[in-house]
Amino acid sequence: MNYLCRASAYLNSMASTVNSLCGMILSDEMQDNVKVQYKIAVELLDLEQVTADFIDHMGLANEMTHAVLKSKRRFMSINKRLIMHLEKNQSQGYHFEDVITTLKLENETLEKEIHFL
Repeated sequence: MNYLCRASAYLNSMASTVNSLCGMILSDEMQDNVKVQYKIAVELLDLEQVTADFIDHMGLANEMTHAVLKSKRRFMSINKRLIMHLEKNQSQGYHFEDVITTLKLENETLEKEIHFL
């Protein structure tokens, strides 16, 4: 495999990993374990940031615009699902303000980045 193929596979893998983490948070088994949901959400955000840093450092937005757009759109979709879930938890008295705010800001950033690609 060449470099761009592997880079594309990396972006797909990271988006799939983030999606899996979101699925863990949304799962029935985690419904009553808010502490673990919070930890997973923080890890999810960290992985998104690592991916964004990799894209920037390697200049992938210029070399493989389509794959970067796809990755960013997947992150936005995942974040939206997670925001809805965490806001529901918040309405039940749990405190996710910082994670929700971070996810919303991340989506705003992703939207701006997509616009400029």
